[in-house]
Amino acid sequence: MATILLLHSALGLRPGVHAFADLLRERGHEVEVPDFYEGHVFDAEGPGIAHRDAHPEYFDGVRELAASMPPETVLAGFSLGAWFAQRLASRRPRARAAILLHSVAAPRHEWSGVPVQVHRYADDPWIAPADVPRLGDAVEASGAPFEDHVAPGHGHLFTDPDLPGYDADLTAATVERIDAFIR
Repeated sequence: MATILLLHSALGLRPGVHAFADLLRERGHEVEVPDFYEGHVFDAEGPGIAHRDAHPEYFDGVRELAASMPPETVLAGFSLGAWFAQRLASRRPRARAAILLHSVAAPRHEWSGVPVQVHRYADDPWIAPADVPRLGDAVEASGAPFEDHVAPGHGHLFTDPDLPGYDADLTAATVERIDAFIR
């Protein structure tokens, strides 16, 4: 069992985030799902991103919450939440893992030694293809494992059952891979 901090995307804390958290809880994990958008939820990326851009203080709140959790917490997130999780993990060497769903960024500095698992479509408009191997190289250079699970196709948030790109089979496989990685 692991403690997981699961961070939502720029669309806010949608029911799909809770559904994914429940799938992890069914496997015995304790999952914290904060609403750092303070109740704001969006159905489209544009308004969600505009809301994020208007509130740069959101990352401060996420950082404070993460600091209050056990050092070995798994840091996970969807898209924007994965960006937050990656930033947190880069400075938190005792984190059990970073789980990046639908987002990867090139590392800003030497990696912390935290294992990383990525879940994405082969063609995701929000992921720069060169960033994945750059992060992978940094993670492996730190001595930690790096897994990149790439699904064929084009899209972004395939784990949210209320969005058009949802893929139930891929979501189930993602949960299984996460569970195996953090045990």
